[in-house]
Amino acid sequence: MLIFVIIVLCCIIVGQFIYIRSNKKKVQEVSNILDEVADGNLDRRLLADEDTAISELVYKINDIIIQDKNRLVAANKSEKAYKELVTSLSHDLRTPLASLVGYLEELENDPDEKELFLRTAKNKALDLSDYIQSLFEWLKLESGEWVYHFESENIGEVTRIILADWVVKLEKCGIAFQFDIPEDSIQLITDKRAWERILNNLLSNILKHSQADFLAITLTYDSSEVLITISDNGIGIPEQDLPFIFDRLYKGDRSRSENSNGLGLAIVKELLTALGGTISVQSEIDEGTTFQLQLPHKHE
Repeated sequence: MLIFVIIVLCCIIVGQFIYIRSNKKKVQEVSNILDEVADGNLDRRLLADEDTAISELVYKINDIIIQDKNRLVAANKSEKAYKELVTSLSHDLRTPLASLVGYLEELENDPDEKELFLRTAKNKALDLSDYIQSLFEWLKLESGEWVYHFESENIGEVTRIILADWVVKLEKCGIAFQFDIPEDSIQLITDKRAWERILNNLLSNILKHSQADFLAITLTYDSSEVLITISDNGIGIPEQDLPFIFDRLYKGDRSRSENSNGLGLAIVKELLTALGGTISVQSEIDEGTTFQLQLPHKHE
């Protein structure tokens, strides 16, 4: 009996020794892999058998490595996007600025063309001002510094006031228009300033790029949402561009990008999302383009 007990104890001691040695080896493997991770190899993973003393620890370490890799990928993507933004900005700012300086120099050298050069220089300065304003607005949206003031507004009345400021511009550009905005009181929780920027950007986009001579804006509503449809009869947007027109810095084909900063429609989508709404677009070449905006009556 004593011999049996001694044998059992020896087996237990040997088992514990093997177990400790095995765990020590696994810990060393974990340590080596963590050294690789610390050196920047975030594709390494720790391995462990299930139901072992260190398996739960290994799983948690792997989760941390995966999270760090995801954060690194996101940071690299963000850095690349901002490099592209800076590159685009440097070009887009230089071009109108160089044109402005050029026309002012011509004005100095040829006073007889004063009226033409002044008018052209003014237009270039306005383009530059619009671009800088769009840039600041986008950066505020990107950084989360845009401050929203949500209040109950009569969206029909607010829309009519915004459109009234566009009447002279549309007439000056030779664009006939039709506004169908109900006189009803349509109360909506929204940010009036953001809604103004949304409409202004869409109308500005039409004036600059559509080559339209007719514009129609219709507002309808029911118990759950408000729908605003903005249609023109312009040159349309190529089908391959439609999925990307709300992307930052996307300018589409050359005919639509000469005076574009690639930020206007991106700002529209960002602001509309903040208001709880959505926007969609349909377009046919040489037939025109229709934007449809949806805003919910209830907004969190």
